Amino acid sequence: MSEKDKILIIIPSYNGLQYWPSLLPLLTGQKYAQFEVEILVVDNNSADASADFLEKNYPQIKVIRNSSNTGYVGANNIGYQHAKEIGAKYIYLLNQDTVVTPDFLLPLYQFAEKNNQVGSLQSKLRLWSKKDRINTMGNAIHFLGFGYGLGSNTFDKNNQKIKKINYSSGAGELLSMKALAEKGGLFDETMFAYLEDLDLGWQLALLGYENYLVPESIVYHKYEFDRSMRQYYWFERNRLWTMLKNYKIATMLLIFPAWLLMEIAQLFYALRNKKLKDKIRAYGFLFSARERKILKAKRQDIQTKRRCSDRQVVGRFTGVILFQPLDSLALKIANLIFFIYWRLVKLFIFW
Repeated sequence: MSEKDKILIIIPSYNGLQYWPSLLPLLTGQKYAQFEVEILVVDNNSADASADFLEKNYPQIKVIRNSSNTGYVGANNIGYQHAKEIGAKYIYLLNQDTVVTPDFLLPLYQFAEKNNQVGSLQSKLRLWSKKDRINTMGNAIHFLGFGYGLGSNTFDKNNQKIKKINYSSGAGELLSMKALAEKGGLFDETMFAYLEDLDLGWQLALLGYENYLVPESIVYHKYEFDRSMRQYYWFERNRLWTMLKNYKIATMLLIFPAWLLMEIAQLFYALRNKKLKDKIRAYGFLFSARERKILKAKRQDIQTKRRCSDRQVVGRFTGVILFQPLDSLALKIANLIFFIYWRLVKLFIFW
């Protein structure tokens, strides 16, 4: 009898005790005939005794305790190393602030087994606070480095099909260990937190892998938009870092006028919202000698490994941001300008 495939569920945790009662009973109770599941919680030096609670009440869960907060990226990268050690075929990244549904892994596994070029598969994420509404049905990449969830806060009509997406949300996604091995690992450790899933999806596409939404797999997410937007420094820093790393130079030259206009707009936004120090900090990070050296090495790595052209990959990017929590007159004007610009410019991307 052949050994079953293994899926490692990785949950990065920081002060996660409040989430365990709604997540873990359902998660640990699931059994699958087709594959084995191991659950790993990587605790980022929590102060709420959440790791102690796990070890006492859920001995079937493996817990790795970090001596410091390594961020979402660092915790998941530790989980990825464990997945290699146990010979997992897939990993599933799951936020601590989620609630799973019965057999949520099965449609992901079945689709991955039939499609060799799977890079990532995202579960359909619904809002926990409004259970009939969507958190995200896959994510779009704006050509200026922004990412946003598709279908955010809309009613779930339950009529979606499996479809290709720009990238999967790290709150609930299955990843192929084969694809990650070719990439050279999971997340870019420099990013710490935010937009690391966008960077990953982009790089998987550059390597010739596809990212999909599999709506039969459903996970609820206790998502709070305001909580995310407080992390402006990380969003801006990582947005620019990802663009500088993944675009071909010729593409960056083509989009530079729009890029410059967006930077001016972001500076005004930061000034009005008392976030100018965060924006300047992001520039300071990018222009430091040490980080420029790291960026150069990471850029060279992905540009050497890539198998797909910018035309093939970024042609799927968008020039608009259709994200309900950000809806405003200013965004509508920006969408019109950047939609027209991107629609024209990408016609000239033939590399």
